[in-house]
Amino acid sequence: MSAKLNPAQQAAVEHGEGPLLVLAGAGSGKTRVITQRIARLCERGVRPESILAVSFTNKAAAEMAERMIPLVGRSRAEKLWLSTFHSFGVRFLREESKALGYPGRFVIFDQGDALGLVREIVKREGIADRKLDLYSVHARISLWKNKGVGPEDVHPTDFEYDAVARDVYPHYQAALRSMCAVDFDDLVGAPVAVLHAREDVRERWRERFRYLLVDEFQDTNAIQLELVRLLANARGNVTVVGDDDQSIYGWRGAEVGNILDFEAHFAGAAIVKLETNYRSHSPILDVANEAIARSRRKRHEKVLRAAMGAGPKVRLCAVDDAETEARLVAHEIRGLRGEGQRAGSIAVLYRSNLQARPIEEELRANQIPYRLFGGTKLFDKKEIKDAVAYLRVVVHPEDELSLRRIVNYPARQIGDTTITRLTRYALAHQITFADALGRIDTIDDVPDAARVGARRLLGAIAEARRGFATGALEATARKLFDDVGLARLLTEEAGPSAQRRWGNIEYVLRSLARFAESGKQRSIDEFLVRLTLDVDSEAEKTGERVTLSSLHASKGLEFDVVFFIGLVEGTLPHARTLDPKVTEAAPTDVEEERRLFYVGVTRARRVLYLCRPRKRVMRGRATPLVPSRFLEGLPEHAIEHYDAKLDAPVAHEEAAAFGKALLDQLRGG
Repeated sequence: MSAKLNPAQQAAVEHGEGPLLVLAGAGSGKTRVITQRIARLCERGVRPESILAVSFTNKAAAEMAERMIPLVGRSRAEKLWLSTFHSFGVRFLREESKALGYPGRFVIFDQGDALGLVREIVKREGIADRKLDLYSVHARISLWKNKGVGPEDVHPTDFEYDAVARDVYPHYQAALRSMCAVDFDDLVGAPVAVLHAREDVRERWRERFRYLLVDEFQDTNAIQLELVRLLANARGNVTVVGDDDQSIYGWRGAEVGNILDFEAHFAGAAIVKLETNYRSHSPILDVANEAIARSRRKRHEKVLRAAMGAGPKVRLCAVDDAETEARLVAHEIRGLRGEGQRAGSIAVLYRSNLQARPIEEELRANQIPYRLFGGTKLFDKKEIKDAVAYLRVVVHPEDELSLRRIVNYPARQIGDTTITRLTRYALAHQITFADALGRIDTIDDVPDAARVGARRLLGAIAEARRGFATGALEATARKLFDDVGLARLLTEEAGPSAQRRWGNIEYVLRSLARFAESGKQRSIDEFLVRLTLDVDSEAEKTGERVTLSSLHASKGLEFDVVFFIGLVEGTLPHARTLDPKVTEAAPTDVEEERRLFYVGVTRARRVLYLCRPRKRVMRGRATPLVPSRFLEGLPEHAIEHYDAKLDAPVAHEEAAAFGKALLDQLRGG
């Protein structure tokens, strides 16, 4: 191989048989190690189709696939199994649909669908006496699934949300099965269940893959670890790459113990540490090393060393309040841009999205372009979810949630009373809601207008099903949206918002056209699966804009300049982790907050600002703020106490007087 590797990287790439743990510190070239190891296996004669490499995002998997082409050639690269855990689950379940127990194709519910199902169950079963946060109810079900805990294994607790979720869980699973559906968690959990239950299936898949590679292993949960263990063959050829110091997703089920206890799961594992950092200058790494070394929990010891050498000291900024902090950020960005720094290489990082508001106001006031990383995705918008629901009903008529979403949208006289009668009829005759809608002409007390509306809807769906079967995907979808009145509803509305909504529908149609042109045997079902799984495909077009991002969303990113704001107790670490009365919090959560601080620091390549406000003003009262504990003991040689000379703000009284004078002038006074 032509690529130059340092000794630790070389050891990981050249590792032979048996399990391998690669502890890859921030910026240490882990993706390079994974791709070079795959290339080395191919050089040794390993068939590419017997190599499975799993990452956590579609973006990372796509990047890995691109890197493999020049290393092993396009033909071999296309035979490799490079995917996310969830994409692998889709391929597995399609091949093993009989073992899954579903009669044919299955539909994948995204989070919006899952929340809608939880809402329907809570309402139908009368489970909760008061209005609850259904997101929190579903989050508990998701955590149980990620731990491999089924509905029958949930232990009762006194916490209200746990109790409600425990009651909802069995109904939720039964409803998914009745609709031939799986949610995101099932895309890993269902393959695990099949592999546990069927020895023949398990042995077949173990023989298929000689080598497994898992990226970002510190982010795996219990059920993902179990999937890896079940797929591993007798030789234990499992390579995992990760960094326990960057494990920050415990709140969504990630188990840092998976990487800490890797040797217990895979006996005889070799360990290689990647400690040379190719991203950041040494002052930044000195701060990161000292902060993480103060962790009070078990960790794999490692110290990052800067290949970049010395650089500017880390700037420690104490300011009056959050508004002054925002002015500092805007002031410094103006200066940096004046020196030629690209806006796209600057980021502002924070623990909570609420912290972005004063930053946004100051950037707008200073005409500094910015983007919020991780905002509302295009495919989460209502009009697009409506359009996708129509497509899903065509492909999966048993998808009751999608059918209920569109059955009277646009309005076709099928009101709530008719829907209630259809639901009762379906329950009484033990048929699906879709079947009941198909029998609407035989159901008593249904208005004639509703029957007409249902016949037109079902006719349009049937015609679209025939059209999709011919492969004319975009044309059929466009005709479907026209036949059901969706196009007319949006295009006939006045105003820019209506134009924008129809423009979003057009984007779906263009995406469908591109998908159909991208290869042979493309189906509408495959398009819907891609839409559901490809959460990274609609990344915002950044241009030259400053990035505003939460710490969790920033993982995997890097910037020349980073402003790390709000470094006070109660914000980082978050107040939730400091309150023993909060049921969800555990004592180790503070250490996850420390790792979050470490991740934020190591996003910076050249310049890092650590900012903290001294006080918070609420309702006219000032409350002093305590500096974050993560700022304690930082190496003096690596930091400087930075005091930017800000332009003095206009006093509130002066601003009010100026505003009054201007109004009087405009009124002719």
